Amino acid sequence: MKIKVSATRMQLLLLKRRLELARRGHKLLKDKLDGLVQRFLSTKKEYVELYDRISPKLSGIFLSSSAASALSLPHELTPAAKEAPELTIKTDSKNIMGVVIPNYLLEADVRPPLVTAGRSTELFEAVKGFTEILPDLVKMASRDKAVRLLAKQIIETRRRVNALEYILIPELSRNAKETRMKLEEYERSSRIVLLKL
Repeated sequence: MKIKVSATRMQLLLLKRRLELARRGHKLLKDKLDGLVQRFLSTKKEYVELYDRISPKLSGIFLSSSAASALSLPHELTPAAKEAPELTIKTDSKNIMGVVIPNYLLEADVRPPLVTAGRSTELFEAVKGFTEILPDLVKMASRDKAVRLLAKQIIETRRRVNALEYILIPELSRNAKETRMKLEEYERSSRIVLLKL
C-alpha cells in the first residue's frame, strides 16, 4: 500500500500522529486478540467436555429409540410424541470484547414420562434418556454458538492486527523517514544557498 505524501513539515507531523495512532491501535487489537483466544480456549474446553459426556448417552438413546420404533406399532408411538411437554428456551446474551454471545437456557422443568401399559420399555427408556439429556444438549448448543462466534471474531481481529503490523505501520514509518530526509536535504541546500549569498 503506497501512500503518496508531499515533503512538508505539516505532512511529517501528520505522519507521526498517524504512526503513533496505528501503534496504539495495534497494541489494543493485540491485547483484544489475546483475550479472545483465552476465552475461546476455555469455551472450547467446556464444549468438548460436554460433547464427551453427552455423546455416549446420545448414541444409547438413539439405539433405544430405533429399537422402540421397530418393536412398537405406529399408533403406539404417536401418543408418546404428543405427551411431550411444551418447552421454551430463554435466550440472553453477554458481550465479550465486542462479541455478542447468546446463552440458551431451558425454561421448563423437564420430567421423565410415566410408564403406561401397552408401551415398550425401549420407548420409555428412549424418552426418559432424552428428557434427562435435554438440558445438557441446550447448554452444548450455547457453547457451540459461542465457539463459532469467538472463532470468527479471532480471525477478523488477527487479520486487522496483521494489516497494521505488516502493511500500515511499516509504510507510515518509511514515509515519515523519507519525508524527514527530504526536509533535511531541503534545509541543507537552503543553508548552502545562504552561505554562498
